[in-house]
Amino acid sequence: MAPLLHLSTPEVALLLVALQYAVLAPGWLVAGTLLRDERRATTWWAGYAVASALGLTLIVLGMHLVHPGLRAAGNLGVVLATVAMQRGIWAFTGQAGRPGLQYAVLAVTAVMAWLGMAPEWAPARVAVISALWSGLYLWAARDVWRCVRAELQLRWPLLVVSPMLATAAMLVLRAARALQSPDTVVHEVSSGTVLNLGSSVTGLVAALVLQLMLAGLLVTRLVQRLARSSRHDALTGLLNRRAFDDLLAGESQRAERLAGRLAVMMVDIDHFKRLNDTQGHAAGDRALQQVAQALAAGLREIDHLARWGGEEFAALLPDTDLTEAVALAERLCDHLRAQALAGAGPALTVSVGVAAWRGAGDSAAAMLARADRALYVSKAGGRDRVTVGG
Repeated sequence: MAPLLHLSTPEVALLLVALQYAVLAPGWLVAGTLLRDERRATTWWAGYAVASALGLTLIVLGMHLVHPGLRAAGNLGVVLATVAMQRGIWAFTGQAGRPGLQYAVLAVTAVMAWLGMAPEWAPARVAVISALWSGLYLWAARDVWRCVRAELQLRWPLLVVSPMLATAAMLVLRAARALQSPDTVVHEVSSGTVLNLGSSVTGLVAALVLQLMLAGLLVTRLVQRLARSSRHDALTGLLNRRAFDDLLAGESQRAERLAGRLAVMMVDIDHFKRLNDTQGHAAGDRALQQVAQALAAGLREIDHLARWGGEEFAALLPDTDLTEAVALAERLCDHLRAQALAGAGPALTVSVGVAAWRGAGDSAAAMLARADRALYVSKAGGRDRVTVGG
């Protein structure tokens, strides 16, 4: 039995990778505690780190102590770890995944790992397991690519998945060498060749970068959620007042520069305080959500709807004149009346004030003030109506 103190450089590199995974595993569990929405994903990734650490350690021990059983268990462990990593990606992205195919990969890996304990099967073991392992990384890279492009919308998705692609490429090369040089590839992992030392160092770096990539996905989503929450109302999901003010300033500057058309609407839910007092705040919250959904459904894609505060909403209508804005406001009032008559939730109506850009000399604040005054005229005049700001 070879003393463990006399490890080869590649074996030391593999153990360093294992140690790296072992150190990072608690970090994933801590992340899951802090980010409860991502707990399923981080738990899977903690399992990925633990299984990787155990698998790599068993591989080194199996080679160094010439124990085929340990080596076979290690091979199965690292592939199982990659499956856990992909499960975490599915949990993170919300993808359904194909666990049945993963189980098939694990079954074939287990068979080849134990069959490969016989020397004559060793090249086939290395080729098949490396190919399957590479396929899992490519599959996971595709899943991450889709998330990065569709949800996170990062500019360089290829850079994000590059650690997985690099790992897959190294495994493909190892599978190819097993087929081309079956007499040497099985033993070269413990040898000190330049190629093998380079592969060990590359694997060490790739393992770290891969963990950083997964952590980067978490951080990116967190930053985007914080950015969204700073500009959106938590209850209705609409823009908040600050975001609306920014858009209004931009659109008014555009209208002034290009002599364009622009209108705004101020909307207030009628008798909202009475609803809150008689049915409770939960009913009031549902009413706010119902009106928000109805208003949003009636606007165009280029329009912007915000919760202004309390039971008030504001709509910014680019490329819209006063006549068009009034017609749109009337349609929104009709839609809410129709919902009430159909019994779709509480009977809700709204009062609306409308104002339009007057051209040179006008301002965003003045236009908004006209719409606000018109809103209160609507409320004073009996509610459930549209008034034009003078």
